[in-house]
This record gives sequence, C-alpha cells and structure tokens, in this order.
Amino acid sequence: MSFKSMAYDNPAYIARGTFNSIMTAGSGGVSGKFVAFANLLLFSLTTFTTVAGTSTYTTGLLGGPSGVGTAGPAVAATQLSLIRITNTASTGATVALSTTTIGPFTVAGSFLGAGGTATNQIGASNVFALNTSSGTAGFGGVAINAGDQIFVVNGTDATAVELVTIDYQVQPLAAVTA
Repeated sequence: MSFKSMAYDNPAYIARGTFNSIMTAGSGGVSGKFVAFANLLLFSLTTFTTVAGTSTYTTGLLGGPSGVGTAGPAVAATQLSLIRITNTASTGATVALSTTTIGPFTVAGSFLGAGGTATNQIGASNVFALNTSSGTAGFGGVAINAGDQIFVVNGTDATAVELVTIDYQVQPLAAVTA
C-alpha cells in the first residue's frame, strides 16, 4: 500500500464521510471505535435516541423562562463525550498514548411536556457542531491525525442508548491510500 497527496480539488478531499455506530447501554457505554485512515477534520456529532435516558440535567438547551441567557428546564436526558486517543511519541519511539475529551454534549429532544419541562424521547435527533477556534466563525472542524482512534462514551445514565454519526472530511492535501 502506498500513500500520496492529490490535487486540492480531488474528490477524496471534497466528499464527506460518516462513521455510524450504536452505543452500548448504561453508564460509560461506548460506541464502536473508528481509526482515522488519513488526517481528517471532524465536523459534527449526530445522535438518534433509540432508548431514552432517565438522568436529569438543567440546561439552556431549550432556553429558560426569558428564552435567552437563563438555564432551561430540567430535562430527562443523557450526556455524551467524544473521545480521541492519539500517539504522542516520536516515530520509532515507544508508544505514548494521550486522550482528549470533546464535550460533554447534553442529548435531549425538544419535546415540551406539561409544565414546560422537556423529555428526551425515542426518535429524537440532535446535531452538535465540532469545532475549534480556527476557521470561519469557529466552525473549522476538529483536526485529527491518521491513526487516531475516535469513539463516543455515555455519561452516567443507566438506560440511554444512542445511534451516533460522526461527519468527517479528509484534510486538504492529506496523504491518502493510492
């Protein structure tokens, strides 16, 4: 197998890809793991609830009584984090792994119930932008290296199960398999 860089407008750099996985239930449940095949930019994490969580979080997700700048109602939800494992060692040196956590993200549908509280429901979908401080308005994606491992982990909710999708694109001029 060989690697090469291609023209900036090659379809390998323009097309978006997705990694899809279902999480295991329970506190600390994980999605499948994805190993980056090239230098990538991660753009979003999308969740689809298959089993609703029962944990309660107070969040500004739905706005508050005034709609802006106040904590929203308590929601039955779960929290997820994107985990990145990378090798920080120099080429040829002993492997030295480092972990980065992106998030947490509160997963809750915007289904309003009695009294203005919200409850996550089966079939609810959420999209979270993954970004850095670079790029237009801070939405430049999260850069990861070839060989990095990515997965999503559930917070402390005992019942929640989410289908997760990570939207990615090969970084411009990154080496890809030929």
